[in-house]
Amino acid sequence: MNLQHLKYMTEVERTGSVTKAAANLFMGQPNLSKAIKEVENEIGITVFRRSAKGVYPTPEGERFLERAKAVLEEMGKLEALYRQENAPRLLTVCLPEAEYVPNLLAELSGELPDVNIECITTPFYLAAENVSEGICKAAAVRCPDDCKDFFAALINEKNLRSEQLYSGNYKLTVSVQSPLSKMKNLTPEAISDLIRVVSGDNIKNGEAAEKKIALRNGADSLELLSLIPEAYMLAAPLPESRLEKYGLLQREINFGGGFTDFLITPSGYKPDEYTAAFILCLKKVINDQNV
Repeated sequence: MNLQHLKYMTEVERTGSVTKAAANLFMGQPNLSKAIKEVENEIGITVFRRSAKGVYPTPEGERFLERAKAVLEEMGKLEALYRQENAPRLLTVCLPEAEYVPNLLAELSGELPDVNIECITTPFYLAAENVSEGICKAAAVRCPDDCKDFFAALINEKNLRSEQLYSGNYKLTVSVQSPLSKMKNLTPEAISDLIRVVSGDNIKNGEAAEKKIALRNGADSLELLSLIPEAYMLAAPLPESRLEKYGLLQREINFGGGFTDFLITPSGYKPDEYTAAFILCLKKVINDQNV
């Protein structure tokens, strides 16, 4: 007798029919009847009686079937536990289109070498939805200053917690070949005839430009700027290495506005091991980059 035999017996009890049980088990009725008889001979009792309406368990059979179902239930729990322990470990996080993201993922990969990391690049309002719905337990977001009231209301509505990580000002980012690269007095009028590149959380804030290119789904805005000298972007301060890589430069302006980076988590949430590592790496990378 084995576990398969126990499954046969409990299925016969459930359906009240050897024919129906055989069909559900994808086996022939004679083979199922033979298996039942072998079990009854082995344990020395009659488990099922036959009637015109089907089969039903004997009193001894009922006790046997109760034990059989308990064994199958415990086996199911053991199998589920084993599958859980051997399932791939996964950490899902939401991140903005920010200059620190590559360094963050590299740092996090080193801290969690045996964990699969899923990074969802999304604006802050979608990141809040993902955290609220449990798609991820933590998100780093970048909120433009003119969206702060909306951000605060959204965090309250979704019952989330936010922690401020860093605040800064956007810089005018252009190709070294841009006519803006050497212009002395940068004003809104000076850029009004050029193409504004917007992405991430700034997609909704580029209406002032007469012409713009809106990038979604993580398209490479820096590479685009390097290919279009007549384009510009308002971006957070970038490392010199990335500016040199794409042939770009950044200039201070007094009309670009600012931004704040936040960490958001469910209200009252106590981070697990993986999320705690993410939060630690996030704060370290942002702090190192902005010292």
